Amino acid sequence: MDLNDRRHYPVAQTLLDGIGAKGSWSDAVCVGPFVWIAGQPGWDKRTGELPAGLEAQAEQAFENVKEVLERVGATLADVVQLRAFLERAEYYPRYQAVYQRHFPEDQPVRTSVVSSHVYPDMLIDFDVVAVKRSAA
Repeated sequence: MDLNDRRHYPVAQTLLDGIGAKGSWSDAVCVGPFVWIAGQPGWDKRTGELPAGLEAQAEQAFENVKEVLERVGATLADVVQLRAFLERAEYYPRYQAVYQRHFPEDQPVRTSVVSSHVYPDMLIDFDVVAVKRSAA
């Protein structure tokens, strides 16, 4: 395991253009087998569109997480921690139903936080920590 091997995976320019964001950020940073993924809301990264409704945004956020994990050589099975930032506490049961579909067993540790978001109409956002098993 080489902890000096640090790689950044920048967010897609199409998303930045689609949401009118200036600058950039990383979808993921990997150090050895460890993966940190942040800022994965329910935007469609190809179009920059934000679907209506909590369930649709949660599903898209999970698809975004899966896409980033694939880019770094990992899968949802490698996720050890997930933080969900919900716009409202009453969204939790609906988010929980979507979460259960993606993690039916062997769930990672999880924190759910109620928090305002920077972008209007954004209802959910994920941070994820994973450990690539194939690299262990």
